[in-house]
Amino acid sequence: MVVRGALEPSTGTIRRAADQAFEPSAQGVHGGIVIADNLTMADQQALQPGTLYLVGTPIGNRGDWSARARSVLQSVDLVLAEDTRVTGLLCHTTGISVRLESFHAHNTARRIPEVILRLQQGQTMALVSDRGMPTISDPGQELVDALWLQGLRVSVVPGPSAGVAAFSVSGFPAPYAFWGFLPRSGEERRAALEALAQWPHAAVVYESPHHIKRTLMDLMEEVGERDVLLAREITKLHEEFWRGPLSQLAGDVREWRGECVLVLGPRKKNPGSGKVDWNQLVSRVNSMVSQGLHLSEAIRQVAQENRVSRRDLYQRVHRD
Repeated sequence: MVVRGALEPSTGTIRRAADQAFEPSAQGVHGGIVIADNLTMADQQALQPGTLYLVGTPIGNRGDWSARARSVLQSVDLVLAEDTRVTGLLCHTTGISVRLESFHAHNTARRIPEVILRLQQGQTMALVSDRGMPTISDPGQELVDALWLQGLRVSVVPGPSAGVAAFSVSGFPAPYAFWGFLPRSGEERRAALEALAQWPHAAVVYESPHHIKRTLMDLMEEVGERDVLLAREITKLHEEFWRGPLSQLAGDVREWRGECVLVLGPRKKNPGSGKVDWNQLVSRVNSMVSQGLHLSEAIRQVAQENRVSRRDLYQRVHRD
């Protein structure tokens, strides 16, 4: 698949205000910034034969796409794309010509040997995802690992990342851990939530709008009260950031739209509004059990009512 684009924007195209603000003019100059449309000789010489370039793409606003990223894509022999339609449209609207082939979760095993062979033959290739940096909760990790094992060269053209952007806006201190998307169900999800509950620092979690409510409730139940930042539609027209207590966000009845990033703040030294009286909570659990409620349900209810981690309460109950 070969995609060619023109600098001049087509007429009749509706663009979001955020995109229009960074749209280059037909001369490739906007706001005093010269946009490099073609590779210089130095750029061409910088590409190393037999190299895979991991290239970042915009997460929303096309103005965040660097000149170097565009230059590398139109210079390599082949661009591997998570979705050739998405990348093809992006390249067309920004005026670059590229050769595209698909590389996604469903053809990874088949494509890795092909990519290795082409790189061994000296070709240059680039890997992109639909948005942001490839391999970060997107296809490509297995490919990069395989290339390292084969002794082949991997390079990077850094670009936008929703997780890094959200953490920088959160105001929470480092260190932080990147969790990506939590498993949807079963033992893997429970284990991931338990690991989050044990992690004392900030953490970044990706979530779709269809599952955000459930994830917020699960986090409240397993992790307990923490400050949290919710970021959605980062760099887009309807960008929104919300920061506050996890319990308040979990109780919000609105329907969230657009891809979401959650940043959990570090564990509080004194969860809730003050110091937790664990003896009182354990007594409450024992009282509910004596009245016929199952132990796990009693722990869940008391933990939720008092905004503490269910895991922490469970350990206290069994310790006593």
